[in-house]
Amino acid sequence: MKKLLACLALLAVPVAAVEVDNCRATLAHLTALYEIRSLMMKRYTSSYDVDKAIDRRLDDLREPLGGGGYRWVRWVRRDSDAPTDKKVHKLRGAVTQDRFESAADHAFAVRVVVPSKRSLFNANSTVSVGGVEIRYTMGGRTRTRNERIDAPMNPDTSRTFDLGGIADHVEVAVDVSSKSEAVVETHFRQAVAEDDPANPSYSTIQALKRIRGTDDPRVIDAEIASIERGLFPGADPLPVLTIIADLRRADELMRSKKQEDQDKGDKLLKETLRRLR
Repeated sequence: MKKLLACLALLAVPVAAVEVDNCRATLAHLTALYEIRSLMMKRYTSSYDVDKAIDRRLDDLREPLGGGGYRWVRWVRRDSDAPTDKKVHKLRGAVTQDRFESAADHAFAVRVVVPSKRSLFNANSTVSVGGVEIRYTMGGRTRTRNERIDAPMNPDTSRTFDLGGIADHVEVAVDVSSKSEAVVETHFRQAVAEDDPANPSYSTIQALKRIRGTDDPRVIDAEIASIERGLFPGADPLPVLTIIADLRRADELMRSKKQEDQDKGDKLLKETLRRLR
């Protein structure tokens, strides 16, 4: 209790900004968890309702920007397991050159690929690749790179162009041709969105992500207990949601026509009430 009162007092008097921010973040963290717990306590609340409420809260905590994106979400490059956005272009077989255009967001590299197959049962053909124009926006500045492959690319081969950073948007145009039916692809290797640890609400976001998708009341009770023990050292937080769930389960069992279920319900009720003493 002393820690909570001290935290509230800090918000009422001029003190170090860091201490005030820490107190606000802790109280906001606990408030967010209480709100989700309150929603889960309602009998007819579905897991969909809970996840939707958590998503709204996460969206607010990340602080959406007017032009799109979030203030507290950063894009991180992962070389080993980066997601890839694939764009496919089919060639019907002609000597004239075709221009294959594609685009993607948050990419750090572009790869021109001639896959081994053009369909599930048909092998691919060699594709002649000429110029590669890469237009990308990074840090508010738009740049254009003109690369040349000027060579036939056999099936199951590729060429990669690293952008030297994470581009907000990338547009690629590739000059291609093939004497036979073929498929050529552009692969955009993309950065991964992560919550920024510098966000004052970072710990709240991580807690909400942990409880999202679960209907186990013990999970949110454990999250709340962790924060309450920090505010009230030595406290023994009551697992409210778990107790309510057990009481409802006991009620269901005791209403059963089976004596075995009634006995289980009576036992569960007594055990649950014992925790309230």
